Amino acid sequence: MACPERHIFPAMLVGATILAGCARDDEVSMRARLATWFSLGDTLAFASERGCAAGAFRVLDATPNAALPVETDLGAMLRALPTRGIAAVDDPDLSPDEAMRRAANAERAMGMAMRRAALEARSCMQGDLGAEFRRLLTRAETVLAYHADERAVLLLDRRNRVLVVAMGEGE
Repeated sequence: MACPERHIFPAMLVGATILAGCARDDEVSMRARLATWFSLGDTLAFASERGCAAGAFRVLDATPNAALPVETDLGAMLRALPTRGIAAVDDPDLSPDEAMRRAANAERAMGMAMRRAALEARSCMQGDLGAEFRRLLTRAETVLAYHADERAVLLLDRRNRVLVVAMGEGE
């Protein structure tokens, strides 16, 4: 269904139903995809609009499932992304923010896609969700993952067992 830009509907219920279909993602779908890579606990926060989606989830295990390739250096992550579609880097000396900067210098298209996904998700990350995303973005202990098809940046705080997901506009 195409999402209306600006239409006034005579019945608010009809308008709300149609606009709900314009959200970037929904919590159930996001959780289902994430369950491939993480053992999820409770949803801590979730928001979705037409151009973004973001969520924070408790993880039951601080280590991603085997389906998520976790590399120890950024170069290996960037090499894995084109064939696997998703990859992570766990470098204790590299924050996700710095990793995305370096990725943009090494593999411009992929690095900029990661940064763009995080930036496009800002309007979905208000309050505590946004604060947690920014905190994890600058912590070197945070595991950074990127899902190219979903345009999703995933930040895993192993110590506190929290996963924050930021999705930019879909294709």
